[in-house]
Amino acid sequence: METPQLERLSGDLIINRYMPNATEEERKDARENLRRFARVLLRIEERLAREWYEKQIRESGDVKVDSEGVTSSPL
Repeated sequence: METPQLERLSGDLIINRYMPNATEEERKDARENLRRFARVLLRIEERLAREWYEKQIRESGDVKVDSEGVTSSPL
């Protein structure tokens, strides 16, 4: 039987695996902790991707273009 999409997205697969006897309140807290953890991981990845991209621009000597279309001189 296939697991519903919502269950996969809400972290229940992880909770079911590591907290099989958890109460509904514990499951709710665990879901929120997983969401917070995922947000932190995404922020870290976005920062690393931005740093990598900026490093590539500096090394190439190209002019940096920001999201508003204003250019800046190479560093």
